[in-house]
Amino acid sequence: MQSVFLLMITDTTTLSKKKIDEINAIVGAPFSIWESIKRKGVGSTRLNIESYSKGFVAFVEQNNSSNHCNIEIRPKGIIVHQNKRATRLSWIIPYYRLSIFHSDTLSIHCNGEFLKIRKDTQLLKAKPFIHKILDEKALILA
Repeated sequence: MQSVFLLMITDTTTLSKKKIDEINAIVGAPFSIWESIKRKGVGSTRLNIESYSKGFVAFVEQNNSSNHCNIEIRPKGIIVHQNKRATRLSWIIPYYRLSIFHSDTLSIHCNGEFLKIRKDTQLLKAKPFIHKILDEKALILA
């Protein structure tokens, strides 16, 4: 069940049953607590956003506070979450559309949108987690 939803960056502050089903169809249901423990975690530390594409502008520029995100691994993809005040924005990315680049920043790309994560101590702590994402993607797409 592919939908236009997969191309969207969406507000997930409150989730309807329909939206949960769409997310689960694209990237799979969340891992159980036991599976999460077995995998040694399925969520990243807080990462600092350096820049972003136009799809994030309206949300990120709501206030002038610093921008952060975290990444959640799902069976068929990842979800990049950003929280601002009482609002949560989620970017749902299936593995087959995910591209990650290391340069001056860590860039996450999908469907013409991107987030660039600042290379700092937070990203250094998350390096094993980023490798875990790349390993999961390789296993799923093999």
